[in-house]
Amino acid sequence: MLLQQSEIAAQVRTIILDLVAAVPTVTPEPPPITAPALPPLEQRLHTLVQAMKTLAELTGGRLNPYMEQQVKDYAANLLAEHNRKMLTPSKERWLGVVNFAENELGKKVPLSGSHYRGHLGTWVRAFYPQLGDRQEDRLVNGTQQSVYVYACHDPSVAAGLTKAIEEFFAHPNPVAVLKQAGAFSKKAVVTV
Repeated sequence: MLLQQSEIAAQVRTIILDLVAAVPTVTPEPPPITAPALPPLEQRLHTLVQAMKTLAELTGGRLNPYMEQQVKDYAANLLAEHNRKMLTPSKERWLGVVNFAENELGKKVPLSGSHYRGHLGTWVRAFYPQLGDRQEDRLVNGTQQSVYVYACHDPSVAAGLTKAIEEFFAHPNPVAVLKQAGAFSKKAVVTV
């Protein structure tokens, strides 16, 4: 009887070892990494102002102008991000004609030549004035310039821009047509 018990014990042990070996090893997944919650905007700006006061005291009021501008930019970005979150998104899209041609139509508008960027804008203003006359100051090739922008969220304006851009690029010499139309004079008189 003792032999039977030891045989049974051996069989049970073998079964248990087989069962343990058959169980897959499970490695726990690490918890997702989340960014720590930032303090409210007002507290961050207050901390920034206090840090700037302390830094000014330590340096005798002589701050590096680059660092000073960086801090101003940081504060402006904090406020802008806060304000952006508070606003409801707008469906309006105002684009310059070059932005529309490149981003919406996939055209490559060259920086020079007969089909150059400035001529495209002049073409649209000269032959399609009904598309709008709104201007904004924008950064163009490193300088702030007044640029005509168009309500690309309006389907009729988008269709008009598309037609104007296609005509411009299809024409072999748009500059000659613009000169003939008087588009380069101070007061261009163009008939459509």
